[in-house]
Amino acid sequence: MLAVLSGGTGTPKLLQGLVRLLGRRKLSVIVNTGEDVEVSGLKVSPDIDSVMYTLAGIVNEETWYGIRGDTFMCHEMLKRLGEPELLRLGDRDRAVNIRRTLGLKQGKPLSEVTRELCERLGVRANVLPMSDDLVQTRVDTEAGTMSFHEFWVRRRAADAVKSVSYEGAGEAKPAPGVLEAIQTAKLIIIGPSNPVTSIGPILAIEDIRDEIIRNRERVLAVSPIVGGAAVSGPAGQLMKGLGYKVNPLGVAKMYRGIIGTLVLDWSDRSRARAVEEFGVSAAFADLLMPNIAARVRLAREVLGIAKFH
Repeated sequence: MLAVLSGGTGTPKLLQGLVRLLGRRKLSVIVNTGEDVEVSGLKVSPDIDSVMYTLAGIVNEETWYGIRGDTFMCHEMLKRLGEPELLRLGDRDRAVNIRRTLGLKQGKPLSEVTRELCERLGVRANVLPMSDDLVQTRVDTEAGTMSFHEFWVRRRAADAVKSVSYEGAGEAKPAPGVLEAIQTAKLIIIGPSNPVTSIGPILAIEDIRDEIIRNRERVLAVSPIVGGAAVSGPAGQLMKGLGYKVNPLGVAKMYRGIIGTLVLDWSDRSRARAVEEFGVSAAFADLLMPNIAARVRLAREVLGIAKFH
């Protein structure tokens, strides 16, 4: 069994490669819910949906959010009626979020609703929200404290970051199956998602963090930073705001004591010794994943580095 910690952009690309090599039934994906948000009365779990749609083969690969070929008639009509939405929900995507919201209103936990959605969409991997409890990522900036979506979607990361908090993480418990997935996994991969707002909320849940640390020798992280920049998203700006260098050394420092191995891009091989000073073994691969062939190749290289069979 393989366990993967995932956000909603970089890691789903790696998941595409992993499922082609291993099959979906050998995979558990523990997904960030710190960015969950309410849109037009609906409970939206962006990272869960990106993972779920990826594994169902229907994700919009231009955005890595939403469903390929979706329409936006409801979104446009709401705008016309004076109810603009922060997130642009497609019509089929909205149906998924309606089904999620109805399930939650029936008293079902998010993990159960997620399992039901995956079954309906033909997803055979074990997709697990990090928690059934509410955790909200908040970004403190020079313009004030705001949600991640306010920071990234509405304000396009225009504000200097001062700190990031995960409200509710101190009281949150892992969703059913999360700790078991970590305990039984032969390999635990922290995917190349934003270490601050995608992986950070997962690790902020004490029981999850402690279990991963206990299994540290089996934990491998794939760097979301190549050279001095994030491959995608605002990871670089967030890391800089928190005082970390925007390079693989910053990633190694953030994951110090949590991971056994950090996979860097070959272009960063000169940083190996500095990375290892953080008590982390350095390994190398071509981390860019522009197409499915590259995603399968990286997945194969990561599994090879970990000697996963």
